[in-house]
Amino acid sequence: MNANAYLQPQNGYHGNGSVDLVYPQAGQTRARIVFDGGNRFIKWLDPDNKLRCIPSCVKQLSESQWKRLKYDYHSVFLDVDGKRFVIGKLAQELGGEPTFQKSKCELAEILVLVAIKPSSGFNHLRIEKLCIALPNSLNSDDVDAVRRIANHPLTREFVRNGQEITYTVAAVEPIDETYPAFLYAQKQGFYEFPEAKNAVWDIGGGTSIARLYTPNGTLIHDAEVILPGTKQLAQQIAAELKEAYNLDYSPGLPEIMDAIERRDYLYGIDSLDFWEIYDRSASHWVEAARSEIRSKWASHLPQLGHVLVVGGSAELARPICEATGDRFFIPDQPQFFNIIAMAHMD
Repeated sequence: MNANAYLQPQNGYHGNGSVDLVYPQAGQTRARIVFDGGNRFIKWLDPDNKLRCIPSCVKQLSESQWKRLKYDYHSVFLDVDGKRFVIGKLAQELGGEPTFQKSKCELAEILVLVAIKPSSGFNHLRIEKLCIALPNSLNSDDVDAVRRIANHPLTREFVRNGQEITYTVAAVEPIDETYPAFLYAQKQGFYEFPEAKNAVWDIGGGTSIARLYTPNGTLIHDAEVILPGTKQLAQQIAAELKEAYNLDYSPGLPEIMDAIERRDYLYGIDSLDFWEIYDRSASHWVEAARSEIRSKWASHLPQLGHVLVVGGSAELARPICEATGDRFFIPDQPQFFNIIAMAHMD
């Protein structure tokens, strides 16, 4: 899969009317930027349409620490309103705060800056529409938090990886997680029975969301299932891991979740094996999820086509996929399915 259908940036912005007074003529316009600031990973498409993904972790830095930073591809360095942040892998290594421990919508004004970058040779960017994935677009607090990012016709300034950038955002469009994936799967023929009700189950770090859709893309609200994500699973594993190895510290949740994603189930430099703990805990997690979904979807099961399972922790649902004869199914690169689907939306 790729994002070739993503709208290409337009080189050169020439506004008119009052906008010319506040937006530089030497800027660039990008008609649409898609951004998925997940609890575990931040995903976006850069100006060259390359898919980018870095750990969703933020660390605010002192001026002295800022001066000693070394740049790397898996981190983004921001200087915003006199405050300095690193987001990504280096933030993890410096003991930053994982997004899943806070509200990703409240952090959106900082997190989204990783995606606000003009093409080479430009320092000024006008974004016509900034599309942001949200767990629930009916949550007014979350919607208000992300809509604060829109600032047209004014501009904001910040420094990204040493580059001074001025930008304006004309509009922010909150998009329900799972909806782009449903549309894309439908258009690409992933659903064997397109005239039936089909579903998307997005298993992430903070939440696990399963939603059922009619053929025309209407969400069946009473069939919505929202469960804890892999953070809860990692918490249980951490508690048992500490006891099993008699550790004098609490194992870090991001490291446990990374080991689950790698599928080696080894923690820390000493490679503490927690496979048996994971296997037992994951089985309970999966069974609880299966029971909740079956209960919520009971009246819809006779009309249910397929369930697309996406997200960074999609592999947790593998036993369900096998038990249902692939009625539940996991696509290639489930971690990136949602951001690719967002890029293909009209």
